[in-house]
Amino acid sequence: MKLGIVGGEGKMGRLFRPIFEKYVDEVLSSPDGVEIAKTADIIIFSVPIEVTPEVIESTLPYIRKEQLLLDFTSLKEKPCHAMLKSKASVIGMHPMFGPSVPSLAHQTVVLCPERPGKWLPWLKGWLAEEKAHVIETDPKTHDEMMAIVQCLVHFTSLIFSETLRLKGIKPETLAAFASPVYRMQLHIAGRILRQSPDLYRAIQMENPQFPVVLESFQEAFHNLRQIVTEKDAKAFEAFFIKSGNYLGDSIKEKEKKMTNRFI
Repeated sequence: MKLGIVGGEGKMGRLFRPIFEKYVDEVLSSPDGVEIAKTADIIIFSVPIEVTPEVIESTLPYIRKEQLLLDFTSLKEKPCHAMLKSKASVIGMHPMFGPSVPSLAHQTVVLCPERPGKWLPWLKGWLAEEKAHVIETDPKTHDEMMAIVQCLVHFTSLIFSETLRLKGIKPETLAAFASPVYRMQLHIAGRILRQSPDLYRAIQMENPQFPVVLESFQEAFHNLRQIVTEKDAKAFEAFFIKSGNYLGDSIKEKEKKMTNRFI
């Protein structure tokens, strides 16, 4: 069985290649999707988000019914829609981690089995062997979740770091006064900002569900800003308690244990 990665020389392709080599006879890699489509039994698209549908569609005339199409994209609606134009089996795949992880153990992988055919047991089987945590969902739900899990988290971290820059206070100066929670926030922002801006731009701008989330963010920001600037203690307490109740005790307790390990 041959597996081909379109864009396999990228960071994610290089991470997965030695893993795939344990479960298939041969792993191919090429920037040319047509070349891969003609020769591979399993085709994985690992190219930038904004060109993924275009690259997929360029291979469609060469795709056969017995093949499996996968993609590594951070979005799922558009890539899955493009892959479903073929007659092949289709499973959207989103590894929820970057190429710097040492292994797939305890890492989350989201699967969107749109037309899985015979392939889903094989895919879930080797992911289980690698001790990955697998979630199955549909493309629309995936993109809605990513609008929060990725887009909103990245957005607030970028706003945080840009606010520090606008204030003109050097991070080294702030470090002397830093609380444990501030250090955690700084580490999160730093982890994001040392990555490729192209990837994060695409995540922010290409997810069709994110504008709706931004509207809710703007509403929450406006409400809290008004409460704070007006020094409305009762409104602040109500805002704080309402948000805390929404998270629930179980989430707060889990986060307490997790953050205590870092603090």
